[in-house]
Amino acid sequence: MKKQLSFTVDSALLQELGEKLVESVHIALSELVKNAYDADASEVDIVFDKNDEGEDRITISDNGVGMNHQAVENYWMRIATTNKEIKKASKVYGRPLTGAKGIGRFSCRRLGKKLTLETIGTKDGDCLKEQNRVQKTVVTFDWTRFTPGQEVTSIECPGEQTIIERGITGTKLIIEKINPEWQKRGINYLKRQLAVLSANRGAKRKGFKIDPGFLVFLGAEDIEGKVVDIRSDLMNAGWGKLKARVNSKGQAVCSLDAFRLDKKTIISSPIFEKIKGAMLEIAIMVDDKNQIRDKSILSKGTLQDILKDWGGVQVRYRGFRVYPYGNDDWLNIDRDRGLRKAAVGIELQAFADSLKGIDSSRALLTMLSMKSYVGSVFVESGVDGLEMKTNREGFIASTAFDQLRQFTRFVIDWSTVWRDFYITQEKLRDRDYARKEFEDISGEEVNSSSSVSKALGFVKKSVNSVTHLLPSGEALELEKAVSTASKLIMAENKSLVIEISQLRLIASTATLLLIF
Repeated sequence: MKKQLSFTVDSALLQELGEKLVESVHIALSELVKNAYDADASEVDIVFDKNDEGEDRITISDNGVGMNHQAVENYWMRIATTNKEIKKASKVYGRPLTGAKGIGRFSCRRLGKKLTLETIGTKDGDCLKEQNRVQKTVVTFDWTRFTPGQEVTSIECPGEQTIIERGITGTKLIIEKINPEWQKRGINYLKRQLAVLSANRGAKRKGFKIDPGFLVFLGAEDIEGKVVDIRSDLMNAGWGKLKARVNSKGQAVCSLDAFRLDKKTIISSPIFEKIKGAMLEIAIMVDDKNQIRDKSILSKGTLQDILKDWGGVQVRYRGFRVYPYGNDDWLNIDRDRGLRKAAVGIELQAFADSLKGIDSSRALLTMLSMKSYVGSVFVESGVDGLEMKTNREGFIASTAFDQLRQFTRFVIDWSTVWRDFYITQEKLRDRDYARKEFEDISGEEVNSSSSVSKALGFVKKSVNSVTHLLPSGEALELEKAVSTASKLIMAENKSLVIEISQLRLIASTATLLLIF
């Protein structure tokens, strides 16, 4: 007798997927935030606290499109859906999708034994913010009921579907009976995972609404009970952070908080009369792990992704981003780097020359690429002379816009001089450390004038102490090679000393001419 057979699914599959697809609770939580990003949320709140019974709880809330009744039934409650394979971008802002297909509910399972899903969406499922007659769905998942030996489809999850006359779209996930795998150090790992998403400060994609950016707020006892803005932490994590404003006199009042430098300030001599009240906040991020101030949120890998996708100085006028500034080289930073522009402007020349070891004619050679400056210039409606183009793409050329560019470049050039000073000091620090190590090994005291000759002498002595162990032919060859290399190093050192003396003479002559 012929009989039609069909597959069934054992509940053990959920455990397998939860363990194999989601490697840790920290990755699980970051996947849930990625789902909020894919749902076109502009904000997501992650809160670690306790429920009414005093048990640990994690709540993830977003203001994205949420899900309507149909989406919950067809996608959330269905294992291995293909909707994220079909769609390559989010519905409203056109964001490239980041979350893994179908991994969200398994991430919840990995984090805790109980989940309450609360989501509000529109009938069409592609609208944001407050709407009339939205659909609210609440479902509770007790993962302990999905035990091996039972079919997944035989286990019911209590839920409720209602219509709200007016409501705000979004999704809230409440996870209880937390997995003991979660530890305090996981907060820093989580912050690094979320840094790239938080770097989204706004974007425009053809055929979609303007993306306002993405903010992640994190609140937990592990971070002293305060709420952390991941993007704010990110802005403070790189080599340095610039802040500046144009005061009522038209002067730029600037501050720099940077790696291994005390806080630096300056008030500009140039006057930016047309843009009084303009402000800027820029993070200076160097693609070097040794120049990252806060490694709890920023790593070299995440930094590269951030600079590639979100680097650049944006302009925000009356609270809204002005395109294409930030995507282009509107400050002529990359142009000047390509031209090898080295000298600072006359307004910064005396300042640069006042720093030990800095040559104002070469100070800009260490300027970073346009993408390494991550931040915004803020202009309010009180600024006269700025007028948007009719197509809303940038400002019409004007004195005010020229001053906005000059103000921003003045601040960046000033920070570049300080970074050149930092690099010089680091080289001196490395030299002093190497000299101290050599003195400990050799037992000899050295100074700048004798360090090269003494180091070479120590190398020759060390080589001579082992040459007798080699065949005579090899010993002679090694001695000759060391002698030749030593002569070259000494000759190069003498050449550098002469070149530096000449440069100092030129610099002092140029200063006298300038004073004259």
